[in-house]
Amino acid sequence: MFSLPGEGVPYRDFFLAVAVTSIVFITVAVISVLGLFGAVFVSVPILYYYSKLGRLPGILVFVLSLAVALAALRGLSFQGGSVYFFLLGFLGVVLSEVLRKNCSIEKTVVYCGGILLALGLAVLMYLSLTSGSMPWSVIGTHISVVVQENIDMYSRAGIPAQHIELIRENKDQITRILVGLFPSIALVGTIFMVWVNILAGKWLFKKKGMWYPSFGDLSLWKAFDKTVWLVVIAGIFIMIPLEGLRILGLNILIVLLFIYTLQGLAIMSFFFQTKNVPVFLRAFGYLLVFVQQFLLLIVAGVGLIDTWVDFRKLEKKSS
Repeated sequence: MFSLPGEGVPYRDFFLAVAVTSIVFITVAVISVLGLFGAVFVSVPILYYYSKLGRLPGILVFVLSLAVALAALRGLSFQGGSVYFFLLGFLGVVLSEVLRKNCSIEKTVVYCGGILLALGLAVLMYLSLTSGSMPWSVIGTHISVVVQENIDMYSRAGIPAQHIELIRENKDQITRILVGLFPSIALVGTIFMVWVNILAGKWLFKKKGMWYPSFGDLSLWKAFDKTVWLVVIAGIFIMIPLEGLRILGLNILIVLLFIYTLQGLAIMSFFFQTKNVPVFLRAFGYLLVFVQQFLLLIVAGVGLIDTWVDFRKLEKKSS
């Protein structure tokens, strides 16, 4: 059987990997519904094939599939997305390398998230230098475009004209607030990407019979108890009538709410397991949490209250 020189990887497996990964890139870009949710899993094929085929073939799969996808998207008149897909695909490479170290779940998330954020910062600095603008100006321009795209989307979706006009009138203020909150949004988005890819990778690798770190029972995961003091500090900053401190407090609070949301989801997983809830009901429950914002806040609140109550300990005692 023909194989890559010096690697022992069959050409059939290699080109199948390129084809599958390219299709995933193109599908997520073309189908707008998948733009948000599908992008979360763009890294999974890279993670799988990089781990299965080896470093050099894995890198070649990543580069070739990205090139094929971008060429196809240009042929379909889709512009941009190269940086976006590069960062998402590169996460698969980084995640595969970190998983081989068999670190704890916290270290895995921190290492992968830190590397991805550093790479994103490098890209931002490059765009800043090439455009002759300050980094926050580049971010502001991008966010302004995104806000305008959302306004146009709302117009096509039949949202009442008065609501759209209200958003349009406050577009500059919305952009300014989002620029101020960009650090926490970027951090939370990166951690979420890494976390979901770790879970998706665990399911895929287990199904394929490949080794994957166990990370222990993630349904028992919880944040450090002293983290709650950061919530208090963030609240104090928000109440001080200085815009800089309020923005700082909001950034801290957004990150902490996300951390406690993860803890709340771990509690959900724990009760699903102890009550032997069917898989399809678990999936529906998680989907409902992410679709309904008030449920997401309740889950975050449960994660925060768990610092004092320890719901899982109470359940074990009652059992």
